[in-house]
Formats: sequence, structure tokens, C-alpha cells
Amino acid sequence: MKYDKIPCMKIRKNILLFKLYYLLADMWPLSVLAIVYFQQISGSYAFALGVFSIANIVQSIAEVPTGIISDRIGRRKTMILSSVITTLAFILFSVAGTFGYRYLLILGGVIWAVADAFASGTDDAMMYETMEELRKTDKYDILYARSKTFGQIGMGLGALIAALVTYFYSLTVLSWVSAAISVGRILITVQLIEPNKHTQDDPTSLQHFITAIKAFIKNKKLRILATIQMLNRGISFTSHRLEGAYFNTLIPTWAVNIARLVKQTCGAVSYSIAPYFRKFGFYRILVASTIGMTVIKLTAVILNNVATPFIQSCVNILYGTSSTAESALLQKELSPKQRATMGSIVALLGGILSAVVYWIVGVIADMSSVYFAIIALILCNIFISGGYYWMLKKYK
Repeated sequence: MKYDKIPCMKIRKNILLFKLYYLLADMWPLSVLAIVYFQQISGSYAFALGVFSIANIVQSIAEVPTGIISDRIGRRKTMILSSVITTLAFILFSVAGTFGYRYLLILGGVIWAVADAFASGTDDAMMYETMEELRKTDKYDILYARSKTFGQIGMGLGALIAALVTYFYSLTVLSWVSAAISVGRILITVQLIEPNKHTQDDPTSLQHFITAIKAFIKNKKLRILATIQMLNRGISFTSHRLEGAYFNTLIPTWAVNIARLVKQTCGAVSYSIAPYFRKFGFYRILVASTIGMTVIKLTAVILNNVATPFIQSCVNILYGTSSTAESALLQKELSPKQRATMGSIVALLGGILSAVVYWIVGVIADMSSVYFAIIALILCNIFISGGYYWMLKKYK
């Protein structure tokens, strides 16, 4: 009995480390102003947006191989690798601004994309396996929600840091500050404990990938849930990129950051209260949350005035509950031996779908306006709500 307690006592510290990890991982002060910073260096918004487009494509391609690597070398090593590569990417962004080398932005974007691919699926897998070793998988959603709360707090702190630094200094200084903060993420990941539940017994990466694909195809419930999740994330990602431009047509640029701070504050509150709603069932939470978010967004865009950015930012009060329920349901369906690989397969398909959604919405914005593009995205949420309602009736 003592032998079992020792590793459990050690791995318990992962619970605190996950919270600190998300706090620092999401605290990228340059985030809101990255497009502006890239444009100042390159002299072109097309180039600036191109950095993110290339990064999205690279991350989609890297999702599966990095997931395989995570399943084979372990979660801890993968997360350390991701943190180190992220810091390198942020340093390249800073050097690009200091010396005016715009092509370093592309290189930094590619490296950053690979780092995100390593982290994608691995962080959730390690969190689930930690709770599995502690024999508390039924409380995974609680740890997930509380950790993500710290992530929202990190985003909020990042926005405040950005406001202070840019008031007194330049965006280049802000970029260096962001790189310095990312070093703290490395210091956190090196302290993580590798879960003993993680196994690495597949003989080859190809066989490991094929096994994960077969498991994914065989699980009908996983396929349906993943499809809805991918569409939901594709819409959310595109909306997140466009809302800043839309808000800027209604309020001054400085006020856009205030709206973003409101959004992250609501997100932090949402994640913190998410565990209290688990008794209602994850599918019911998803249906109620997606409908509620759609109503809030529609109300905001119909008003279409200075209040719109702040009303729409309040949508995050339901985002934490929705995201927590979504992750908990997905983790239950993933195969233990290929958890990160299967998660990366979902992320890969989601990345491709996001690129398609982004292009379609971009065409709509060019042909009409950002306002109508935002409305189109909101209307798509109705299908998401319908999908979750169907799963509620079938799998409740």
C-alpha cells in the first residue's frame, strides 16, 4: 500500500503545475497586437496575416507526427520540448522587430506552429492520465476547468501588461517581454511528473498511427463528437480573428483591449464555476451553453453600436462550461494507448476545417462586410447546438 501512495503523492503536484502552466502558456502579451506588430515590421497586413495562415497550415500537418512522438517519448518530455520551441519562436519574433528582418516572422511562425502541435492533445492527455493514476478520472473536468481558469487569468494579465508596456515603450519591447515570460513556462514543465499510466508499447510509429486511425473509425460516438467539435472550433477560431476588426469599426483601438479584458474575465469566471454544473450532464451543458452563446452574440450584432463589443465579450461566461464539458466527453472516448495521437488526428482535421471556414468567411467579408461575415458565423452556431442536442437524445 505504501508503494502505491508514494508515486501518487509525487504526481499530485501536477495538479498545481497544470494551473501555473496554463497561466504562463496563455499569458502572451503580444497576442492582441501581434497583427499590428507584424505589419509594422513587414509593412503589409497581407504579410502579417500570411504568417498566421502559414502557421495554421504547418500546425495541421504537424499534429499527427507530434502526437505519435508524444505517445512514444512521454508527455513530460513533449511538453518541455513544446515550451522550449515556443520560447525560441518568440525570440525570433523579437529579433525580427529589433533588426527589421520580416522573414524571421515566417520562420518564427513555423516554429511556433510546431510547438503548438506538440502541446496540442498532449496537455489534455497528461492531465487525464494524472487523474487516472490518482484514480480520480471522474473529476478530470474539475481539474481541466480550474486549470483553464488560470489560462483566462493569464490572458487578462497579458492584456494589462500589453497596455502598460505599449504606453511607455514600443511593440518590440512588448515582444521581448513576451519571450521572457515564456521562459517561465519551461521552468514549470520541467517539474512535471510523467504518469505511470502512460504506455509506449507500439513497435513502430506507422503501426501506432494506423492503430489510432482504426480506433477512431471504429468508435462512431467519437467520430460524431469530434466532427461537431471540429466545426465548433473552426467557427470559434475564425470569429476570434475577425471580432477585433469588427470591434474596431465601433470603438477606438484602445477600447478593443478593454473589451478583450472583459472577455477573459468572463472566461475565468466561467471555468471556475464549470465544475458546479457537472451534475446536469455534459451534453445538457453543451446544448445550453451553445444556445446561450448564440443568443448573446446575435443580441450584440443586432444592436451594432458601442455596446456591441462589450456585450459580445460576455459570451465567454458560457465558454468555460462548454469547453470543459466538450473536453471531458472527448477524453472518455479516446484510446489510452493512443490518446495524444487520436487527439492530434482530431486537431489535424479541425485545422483543415478551420482553414476552409476561414477562407469562406474571408470571401464573405470581401464581398459584403465584416459585419455580415460575423452574422454568418453566428448563424452556423445553430447547427452546432442542433448537433449536441441530437447527441443528448441519443447518448444521454
